[in-house]
Amino acid sequence: MKVMPQLRVRGVAAVRQNCGLPRLSCEVGATTPEALCPIRLRRHVRHVTEGLRIKLGVTFVLGAAVCFLAVWAYGREVSVTLLYTADLHGHLGGVLSDREAERGGGLLRCASLIRTIRQQEPNVLLIDGGDLFQGSAESYLTRGDVVIDAVKALRYDALVTGNHEFDWGVANLVRLYTKANIPVLAANITSDTPPAGKRYPWKPFLVKEMGGARVVIVGLANPLTPGWIRPRLLDGLRFDQSVATLRRVLPAAREQHPDALVLAAHQGYRQWGDNAANEINAITRAFPELDVILGAHTHASVEGLELQDSAYIQPGCHGLWLAIVRLKIDTERHCVTKRTAELIPVDSAVKPDPALESSCAGAMKDAQAYLNREIGRAAGQLLAQSRFPGQSQVQTLIARAILDAVEADVVFHGTLTEGSLAMGRITMRDVWRIVPYENTIGVAQLTLGELKEILEENSRYLNSDQFRGVYGVTYAIVKPKSAKSGNCEVQKIRLTDGHVLQEGDRIRVAFNSHDLAAAGVRFPRLREIVDRPTSRLEETAVDTREAVIAYIRKHQPLKEEAGAGARIVRESRSR
Repeated sequence: MKVMPQLRVRGVAAVRQNCGLPRLSCEVGATTPEALCPIRLRRHVRHVTEGLRIKLGVTFVLGAAVCFLAVWAYGREVSVTLLYTADLHGHLGGVLSDREAERGGGLLRCASLIRTIRQQEPNVLLIDGGDLFQGSAESYLTRGDVVIDAVKALRYDALVTGNHEFDWGVANLVRLYTKANIPVLAANITSDTPPAGKRYPWKPFLVKEMGGARVVIVGLANPLTPGWIRPRLLDGLRFDQSVATLRRVLPAAREQHPDALVLAAHQGYRQWGDNAANEINAITRAFPELDVILGAHTHASVEGLELQDSAYIQPGCHGLWLAIVRLKIDTERHCVTKRTAELIPVDSAVKPDPALESSCAGAMKDAQAYLNREIGRAAGQLLAQSRFPGQSQVQTLIARAILDAVEADVVFHGTLTEGSLAMGRITMRDVWRIVPYENTIGVAQLTLGELKEILEENSRYLNSDQFRGVYGVTYAIVKPKSAKSGNCEVQKIRLTDGHVLQEGDRIRVAFNSHDLAAAGVRFPRLREIVDRPTSRLEETAVDTREAVIAYIRKHQPLKEEAGAGARIVRESRSR
């Protein structure tokens, strides 16, 4: 979804009540200095005392006030430009999008625009909003090295940590950040007991002096990260809520006496309201002093939205947009007097930066050779959709591949994309299209009652793309006749060989790591059940994509039919 409202910068009549200045109480009816600052701001008073009064003769007051206000109103103005990328997901080269037939976007094309703008404008800050590494073959094959080398070459000023940064574990992430030697911002990532000998790179904010103007950038990670990533990959890190974090951090940021206060968050604006992962609305209500908010995570393209008194911008994903925010800063009054925010399209017409393209050429060539590698052939087309809830040929392929890779009786897993496999040649690129993530597999030993609870939790997503299919078991979903009751009941759980499970039986059920972590907030009951000691959860290192690749190679030519799963039954009467 693309949201592109215009930035509504208020005119001179829109008063910023505290532009780093005392509130003057003049005994004549002259305009006060606060009315000369066009954008509202509530900021710590700097180097002055509240309540200053001018008590002079009328003639002297009028003359002095005019001179004083003229100097104050036209203090030294500094231009600062913020350039911002987010949700690159490892894409250095171009990607296909709905915008045009040719490939556009990618960090190499963004780099050309970044270098041009730096040549034209004096005070430029370059920031990334997170989800920088996971998602492309070139990044996967180098474990992020080719991406961090490009980021370092572009001299980014700050990096914000996204949730997918933890897909390959904290140790690899810290290695990449150390290699880059770029400030990493995430005020809400904390740890009560860091492992012995480890130093984490996260800082709450960064202070940058540019042309005499002081800009403070505060960073926030996504507070729901533990809902997507299992604890074994998080190294004991804690992800605190946004508003509570900013209440703790902003006093120290204000002590730096910023002329402009910027928040870069791996969270997105939702016009219909916040959720557990995206808290932008709550942030803007609680902290109207933020001049600019740089958003991310939801992959939406949002241009120049004004929230409360903050300009909000978000550059989509995969480098298809470059966000640019231009600030005019009055260094006498220590405030932003003007701001504009826009998204620059990074289309196929933008040529990749030659120097950066050359330095990445080896990794890009290896990635293309890897993606074009043939791994087998399909006897017929494998579709990702079917008329059976959660079940399809692609879902069955993924489930059978998991059963081949781990010891399990049942697989709980849905399709990950809308991608299908065509008849004929199957390449690595085709597998990446249906399995774009590096989720790993875990196996829990569950009772019939526990499996029933998980399937009933899953039934809440019936008829949506979040409904998970199963393999190895069949069951009935009983939907109440009354529309007022949305609760479904699971009945008649049987293994596909017809065996009826008994209450005391424990069966081995395989899940991917995303669902084991609760899939955000979708499966809290699932996570609570598998984390019980009695479930004896085994978290393996088996990568879902690698399991699918191995299965395709083993079963040639590939033939898959959608397996049996849920059957929908409607009650004859309401409860």
